[in-house]
Amino acid sequence: MIRYLKKKVAGFTSAVALVLASLSASATYVEDLDLSYYLPSHVSFDESIPTPREILGFEVGEWHVRPEQVQRYFEVLADASDRMTLKVTGYSHERRPMLVMKVSAAENQGRLEEMRQQHMAVSDPSQNVNATEAPLVVYLGYSVHGDEPSGVNASLITAYYLAAAQGDEIDAWLDNTVILIDPMYNPDGIARFANWVNQYKSMTPHNDRQHREHQQDWLRGRQNHYWFDLNRDWLLLQHPESEARIATYQRWLPNVLTDHHEMGTDTTYFFQPGIPSRKNPLTPDENVRLTEKLAEFHADALDEIHSLYYTEESFDDFYYGKGSSYPDAQGTIAILFEQASSRGHLQESINGDVSFPFTIKNQFVTSLSTIRGSIAHRDQLLDFQQRFFKENMQLAARESFDGYMLKEADEGRMHELLRILTAHSINAYPVTEEFTVDNVTYRPGEAYWVPIRQRNYRLLKGAFTTRQDFPDNTFYDVSAWTLPMAFNVEFKELRQNRRFRVSNTAWNAPSDFSPSELGETRVGYAFSWEPHFAPRVLTHLLRNNVHARLAADDVTIRTPEGEQRFPRGSVLVTRAYQERPWSEVQELLARLAGENRVPVHTITSGLTPTTGMDIGSRSVDPATLPHVLLVIGDGTNLQEAGEAWYYLDRDLNLPVTMIETQRLDNSDINRYTHIILVDGHYRTLSDRFRSRLQTWVREGGTLIGQKGGARWMTENNLLSANMVSQDTFRAKFPSEGLSYGDRSDFFAQQRIAGAIFNTRLDLSHPLTVGFPRANLPVFKNSTMAFEANQAPFVDVARYVENPVLAGFTSQGNREVLSGKSNIVAHRLGSGRVIGFSDNVNFRGYFWGTTKLMANALYWSQYALGTGADDEEEAVDEDAHAH
Repeated sequence: MIRYLKKKVAGFTSAVALVLASLSASATYVEDLDLSYYLPSHVSFDESIPTPREILGFEVGEWHVRPEQVQRYFEVLADASDRMTLKVTGYSHERRPMLVMKVSAAENQGRLEEMRQQHMAVSDPSQNVNATEAPLVVYLGYSVHGDEPSGVNASLITAYYLAAAQGDEIDAWLDNTVILIDPMYNPDGIARFANWVNQYKSMTPHNDRQHREHQQDWLRGRQNHYWFDLNRDWLLLQHPESEARIATYQRWLPNVLTDHHEMGTDTTYFFQPGIPSRKNPLTPDENVRLTEKLAEFHADALDEIHSLYYTEESFDDFYYGKGSSYPDAQGTIAILFEQASSRGHLQESINGDVSFPFTIKNQFVTSLSTIRGSIAHRDQLLDFQQRFFKENMQLAARESFDGYMLKEADEGRMHELLRILTAHSINAYPVTEEFTVDNVTYRPGEAYWVPIRQRNYRLLKGAFTTRQDFPDNTFYDVSAWTLPMAFNVEFKELRQNRRFRVSNTAWNAPSDFSPSELGETRVGYAFSWEPHFAPRVLTHLLRNNVHARLAADDVTIRTPEGEQRFPRGSVLVTRAYQERPWSEVQELLARLAGENRVPVHTITSGLTPTTGMDIGSRSVDPATLPHVLLVIGDGTNLQEAGEAWYYLDRDLNLPVTMIETQRLDNSDINRYTHIILVDGHYRTLSDRFRSRLQTWVREGGTLIGQKGGARWMTENNLLSANMVSQDTFRAKFPSEGLSYGDRSDFFAQQRIAGAIFNTRLDLSHPLTVGFPRANLPVFKNSTMAFEANQAPFVDVARYVENPVLAGFTSQGNREVLSGKSNIVAHRLGSGRVIGFSDNVNFRGYFWGTTKLMANALYWSQYALGTGADDEEEAVDEDAHAH
């Protein structure tokens, strides 16, 4: 593999290029690296365009570039080159700008919007334009994973090349083409990783893979600020980085999009097509054929610099939430590039040393080969895009239904689903008159019509699919992501001859919210726990020292509009016990209710009708603000920890303390009311800490375990439940008589590679308050589950008899999981323990299950079931229970 170059280059001469070519497989390191290592020798460059070294103070590849340095260089290029216009499209969580450089010929820069409209007309089935005369659009995107830095560094050289290169080829490229350069999909992760490797950089690079430079801590550079993998968020849009990127994508609908990644150091270089059998069935085969045509250009470019590569043996194009798959559902040829990573400046591999400049060079030359191949096949690419969207309308017309009817009373979850659809150019229309179909009533404000006959048919079908079996049941990532199920929104395929009325205007944003008027009252106010953001309202009230009370049972209250029944889980804000002036409480509650779209009702009397609790019932307890400890660090699942943090922070606005496993022994856990253990193995926790944790729970703390965290709790006598044993699963998959060729399928059958399961909640249990229906879709990507508990009142939810709603799960796994428990909770001493066998915060978009976490924080004290070991204590405590 390539090491750093032992030469100082004065110019970009052909003689130097010959020397470089001869050293390409065995060059050794010296301090001086020159830009000519990357650039082709036969191209001349405009000397007025600043090179990266002139702005950064070092050559690309000598140091890992930081986001602010990328920004500065792109700003300089935009000022220096008449081919370039720079736009800030958004900001990351850490307020780093998301950049897109729009590159085209100088004479095109004043008409970019006109070119965009001409290009977009190709994808409009209602317009009959000559596609081949439209501008071609190529989108070059880099480093969605922050610790895969060759991409973002290659973007600097690519931008320089497009700004400074001279000659007929570059003129032809930019004549009727717009090239969009997105230099850093994940600036926060890039910053974290650049800081890591740069702080361990030596003057003499060291290739030892055990060296600290190559061994990141638990918190890696791959993820964004909240530790999410942004390459899973293209469809889900839960982060500002993704929102900015998709807004640009939808605005331009490029013909080709690149997604530059890195992989294991002991590999070579991969580019698509990937494994043929692992393509999403909705993606047309012609997409693969065009990908193969472009692959010839990548191969030629890599052959020229003597780099090894491969195709078709790795990676899939199934999940439409990844950068290499999302565009495939919209007429774009998306190309995944995977470079063997140096994960630093120089690292040993089975192929020899891998240097950072070498990884950058491969990404740069395939950036150019993408443009070159796209220009060569521009007519085919534009024609394909036009036919793609026309075929969308034809395919939609052949469906046995006309669209999906969405139904959900909770505006929080419904509006988030609608926001995502709208961002993907999928239209949903509000129902304007009440109607009933198959004994289901759809009302204005709660129902929306999503017609199947629209331009983005394939993406819509992919987002709503409930498919459960596929030609190849091996999945790299997930096999289901059905958006309505994730938001626990009911949806149904309907024919439009059902005669219902919808608005002529598609939903674009929530309408103004008119909160209930907070009238004068001697008693107080009440709001239901059912709205998604009701827990956030309570959090803010408690953080502002407002006294609020929790009604675990149904309550009927008297209001100015008459009697109103509130389901289990209502919040009462009473005039009694307030420390703040009542006018301040009213003002704060009204503002919070409006901001979070939570209806609030005025209570006119503390005496309820003849049945049910009164407002002052001893069954209505004061709410207390949770003080949450989230265990992170070695042994915990980084992304699940980030997902829990994100939910608590974004949806609840609840401060959360994060302590690494290695610091727990010396931490005062008595400061916290709740401790969360996400998925992980927790083997490093000391006996001393386990003992302290037992005491903490028994003295009143609530311990919440998710997946591996719950398993650890069962193994350490904290959670009285039995996990379904792996032997039970293995018994469903006999191995007798299998050949070696059966190996892949044998193990694929045993995995649950991301499916959606149907569970049934015990709606009488305190931990299910606020849920509108007993059936709840959950995301499942492991075989973890609990055996049905012998102790009563412990099981909160179970998988239904035929549990799979979407995605692949083998028959053997279905049979084992049928009827098993997925949520258990009980008392332990004076405290509570709660176990989830699934990730209730999956990827930040499974809003339908996140309230389970809020309930574990606010309603756990009402869980009075007991484990088998605590029965005697339970009898005694129940005598004093509510």
